[in-house]
Amino acid sequence: MFSEFLWAVPSQAMQEFNIDSGSADVSLIEFAQQADLTIIFPYTKVQSRRSNSLKGSFTIEQGIINLLEGTGLVAAFETDGVVTIKRISIRDTVVVDKSFFQGIVDLFVGKGDNIVTFPEEPLDTELIVVRGIRGSMDWALDIKQESIGVSESIQSEDIGKFPDLNLAESLQRITGVSIDRSEGEGQFVTVRGMGPQFNTVLSNGRRLATDNQGREFSFDTIASELVTSVSVDKTFSASQPSGGIGSIINIKTAKPMASREFKVVGSLKATFDDNSQKTTPQGTIFFSNSNDKLGWLFSLSHQTRKARINEVQTDGWLLNTDVPTDQISSISDNIFVPRNYDQRVRFDQRTRTGGTFVLQYKATPNLEINLDYLQSDFNVKTDSTSLGHWFTSSNLENVVTDENGTAIEFSQNVGHATDFHARTFDRPSSLSALGLNTIWQVSPEVLLEFDVSSSKASTQDRIGAGNALTLIGYLNRSSFSITEDNVLPQITNFESSDPTIVDAIGEASGVSYYLDPINGKAHVMLRRGWNIDDKFDQLKTDITFFDRLNFDLDIKFGFMYSKQSKTNERWDNEKNAVHCSFCGYFPTPDIPDDFQSVFDAGSDFLSGISGSELLPKSWLRHDGETLFGFLESASDVTFDAVIRNNSFSIIESVTSAYVEGQQDAQWRGIEFLSKYGVRFENTKIMVTGFESDLLALTILDQTELGQLNSPGRPISQSASYNNWLPSISAKAEWKNNIIARLGLSRSLTRPTMSQLSPSLLVNTTRQGGDLRASSGSPNLQPYESTNLDLAVEWYYQASSYISVSYFNKIVKNFIVSTVTQTSINDVTDPSTGSDSSAPDFEDSLAEFDLTTPTNGETATVRGFELAIQHAFDSGFGVVANMTLVNSNAKLNPTDISQKFALTGLSDSQNLIVYYEKGPSQIRLAWNHRDGFLQSLVQIQGPEPTYVRSYQQLDVSASYAVNDNLSIFIEGVNITEENVLKHGRFSNQLLLAQQPGARYSLGLRGSF
Repeated sequence: MFSEFLWAVPSQAMQEFNIDSGSADVSLIEFAQQADLTIIFPYTKVQSRRSNSLKGSFTIEQGIINLLEGTGLVAAFETDGVVTIKRISIRDTVVVDKSFFQGIVDLFVGKGDNIVTFPEEPLDTELIVVRGIRGSMDWALDIKQESIGVSESIQSEDIGKFPDLNLAESLQRITGVSIDRSEGEGQFVTVRGMGPQFNTVLSNGRRLATDNQGREFSFDTIASELVTSVSVDKTFSASQPSGGIGSIINIKTAKPMASREFKVVGSLKATFDDNSQKTTPQGTIFFSNSNDKLGWLFSLSHQTRKARINEVQTDGWLLNTDVPTDQISSISDNIFVPRNYDQRVRFDQRTRTGGTFVLQYKATPNLEINLDYLQSDFNVKTDSTSLGHWFTSSNLENVVTDENGTAIEFSQNVGHATDFHARTFDRPSSLSALGLNTIWQVSPEVLLEFDVSSSKASTQDRIGAGNALTLIGYLNRSSFSITEDNVLPQITNFESSDPTIVDAIGEASGVSYYLDPINGKAHVMLRRGWNIDDKFDQLKTDITFFDRLNFDLDIKFGFMYSKQSKTNERWDNEKNAVHCSFCGYFPTPDIPDDFQSVFDAGSDFLSGISGSELLPKSWLRHDGETLFGFLESASDVTFDAVIRNNSFSIIESVTSAYVEGQQDAQWRGIEFLSKYGVRFENTKIMVTGFESDLLALTILDQTELGQLNSPGRPISQSASYNNWLPSISAKAEWKNNIIARLGLSRSLTRPTMSQLSPSLLVNTTRQGGDLRASSGSPNLQPYESTNLDLAVEWYYQASSYISVSYFNKIVKNFIVSTVTQTSINDVTDPSTGSDSSAPDFEDSLAEFDLTTPTNGETATVRGFELAIQHAFDSGFGVVANMTLVNSNAKLNPTDISQKFALTGLSDSQNLIVYYEKGPSQIRLAWNHRDGFLQSLVQIQGPEPTYVRSYQQLDVSASYAVNDNLSIFIEGVNITEENVLKHGRFSNQLLLAQQPGARYSLGLRGSF
């Protein structure tokens, strides 16, 4: 185990060393182990250098000088006792003059010496051994300090020990990074106000496919234990792949040659979910071995979480639908009514299984080959039960609105029902990444790198389990109200029996108490889901020429070709209104009473959220698959999902080339380092899909309209565009501890996949004027951003620094959704004539809200990032940061015509307090994110979705029993915070979610 870094200058005591001449990276590892210290170096900088032998007694300083003499590498002893390896010019080293052909001969016979370093690339920096909280923070600090642009990282505390249980949760600790949570786990990342689609995500420097319909990457698909570091580049260079206006995020997995010995590392833990009261196992194991020629690593991780998530939710707030004017008691310019109001409990089993396999082979000191593979399967199985009420605007009575037009009180007595749902939100996703990398030092002045990779991701759902719903309900009445003092609305007047309620065939048969299963009738039966296949293939070649033009200038050229093939298949049973075969709550078929049982949500259901005491806590529960089978056996209906016309495929190929220079300079004690270049990209897009014509609308029940469509016909469209992406980054360092940075660049993000599909899709057809359609275009131009970055950093003592950053992004070609009202093929709305239950000659044209994306707007995003990290001699330490971000693209809630706004924009703050001394360590991590605009649409309707401000406190602690074994505890969301979402105004509730707290107890071993 490496000692703590308590000395400021290298010890002058004599020590015994026994190191053979060999590859410099191997020799440095051996030196660190024999000297009992930590050495930090960029791996690609030293891996092809050949060190001298070192045998005998030396001081640490003299020993490392002798070891590296003539290699072009020098050791810098930092004030915190860490040794950093830096590069000096080739001309300052003794280099044997060799021809190109002699270099090739040396490559294969293994005689190459005096090998030149690789270019300085902080992203490839590797720490030999990192242990503990402070060790990981020191590593991240050194990478930040050595980088040219603004770059941050999170490092594992040891192999298989990432600081947080989730990659996204760890990333939010970085300044400028915020996350979106899903069912109590971080899923999506926003950087500097740019949402998930604006960030490029890599694994070991290669693009990752995604299991989502768009470009956004889900960070919950990869177990954090498999990851050694995650870096976030906020400034851009010509050599980096495009796609991320917000950032480039690189996930790195472990490599075997980081340790020259056989190693086994593993952990076992039990995780307790406070909501579900269930305990589940988790485990991770690493096997690794290497010598100076060959290394291999295998890892495996398995996690299971049984969660209960309590929720109330509304699918959307409908704007200016057909609410009877004589039923509105107040006058306002607009009126917003809820689509529905549900109380729900989700039972999730979330299983994550993944692993890595890595081979590293040093054919010669000049040639290294790396093969790495990542596989991760994330399977979410859900069983959800809920009580719901669906509102139809044209049947609302006694409507009261507030000053914004939000309906805060109303009742519905006609065309209304009390429903009991069984739902699934399954997510069977998979991710894999395979890469082969070759680094060949052709000569002391030339480095050649070749990389080929393929990544695949999928969500396999051809059965419609991603959003399936079965329903047993009965025609009823209810009243809805929102009070100023409560977050949660109240639903009343549905519980009691009522002999006057009219059934589906027009008879006053009445209803019993709402928990009596005798009321139950069949209604809508839905299977819905997306089958997603995404593949990203990439081929790139880079060549670097060192010390060109007789001064310290490295010139790098590169070529890359990538091809993304994405297929989004929609599978559901809504074709020809199969899902509505039993719509209407008719008395036949008679559903057996024993299909339903009373479900008790508990007295603490959503406790802590105002208004929860007024919610119903009990409802009837049934098994969805049993109901599907019963109704199919009682009829000739098959509810199987089929592929639909809104499926589409996209092939996007990008050919790019770049040139980049990197230069060192010194002036009056200030060290300057700059990187500048330009990247050219040609993008070609081919979109294929299906389209059918809407022929007519039919009445299905009191709320639904069915579609009659022509047979689907294939369509395809293509487009292409070119982009030039220049960049420059500069760094000035004074006295080795004060750094100023400047970055200027142009970056881009391509349109989302759904925006590129040209098919005209009729999405929603419901009575009351809720008619919606959408269409995209492959001719959309990418978002293009001009970026300015400024930063000043002061590394005032060991493991401590203060930094201030400013950023400004001007994003043109911003894609906005334009909504226009239009008819489609002169189709009429059969619910609008003199007979609202059947078509007639007085029916009016069906007016659809057609949503289409267009380029044109320009958004400006600017902000500040402030950070401080301080380590005390006592073992305590603190990390605090905050991000302040602003934009001209904020949504004005009172302007319903505005469709141009930036999602994900919010301020955030982080505070970490830790203690680490001897065998003990403890860490408290607090995060706060202000409220933000999450989406410009809701589940039902083109209205915005906001997330309220959220804070979370996590804790972890461990105790090292000995050098090989430690015990640990972890707590997530220990204050049991809740997630709240709302519509255009704060009283338009969309979601209140209670994910609860989680606690873990485990053992970690290293042998």
